[in-house]
Amino acid sequence: MSTLRQLKDHSGLTLKALQAKTCFSASSWDRYLNGTVLPPAAAVEALARIADADTGTVLALREAAEKTWNTAAEQNPPDGNEPEEAKGPGTDGPQIRVAALSLTAGTVLFSAVLSVALVVDTHQPAPGSARGSGSAVGKYDCVYTRRGDLLFSGNSTTSTRRVMLNSTGPDTAEVQCLLLRHKLSPGDVDGYFGPHTEAQVKRLQGRDHVPADGVVGEETWRLLRHVQ
Repeated sequence: MSTLRQLKDHSGLTLKALQAKTCFSASSWDRYLNGTVLPPAAAVEALARIADADTGTVLALREAAEKTWNTAAEQNPPDGNEPEEAKGPGTDGPQIRVAALSLTAGTVLFSAVLSVALVVDTHQPAPGSARGSGSAVGKYDCVYTRRGDLLFSGNSTTSTRRVMLNSTGPDTAEVQCLLLRHKLSPGDVDGYFGPHTEAQVKRLQGRDHVPADGVVGEETWRLLRHVQ
């Protein structure tokens, strides 16, 4: 499954990072990456969004791969109720070849799914929105505006909601954009509050002499929105 590994490399994430950004464990991602288990649709959709790909196309191809996977299972039932001509001495070899052929077809189709995922969506999102409909984690833009003494980046207008480690969505993207404006580097503005974003929040808090807990509450929002 070299194409699957290529997709993971394209995302720049480790197995643990994939676990943190999705509801699937690192061990599950390892099995998906090695092609030993057909990934569920939710996992494929999550990976497509992380890779900034067209989720609709990826899911359609994944469905085609699932049909081939199911065909392989039907041809090799686990309960011993295989067709009569498949029983008896001398039939193990052909049985194994049929199973291998079916599994290979499923692997090829799923590789096609992942190849499509490597094609970056060229659609430009509106400012402040993540790529991919309904995606909380993705690519956000920073479009700064000033309202009196307060600064906004176009992703969220909150100054009260708590944002912390493993938070996702527009509030997190707003934090990341405002950190950039304060000359702090949270990494990609992707709407994911990971350890790197947390470290930069702590730097801001320490610099302005407030408790450096890495949690963005009302006091830290005031620091972030302060116009320099």
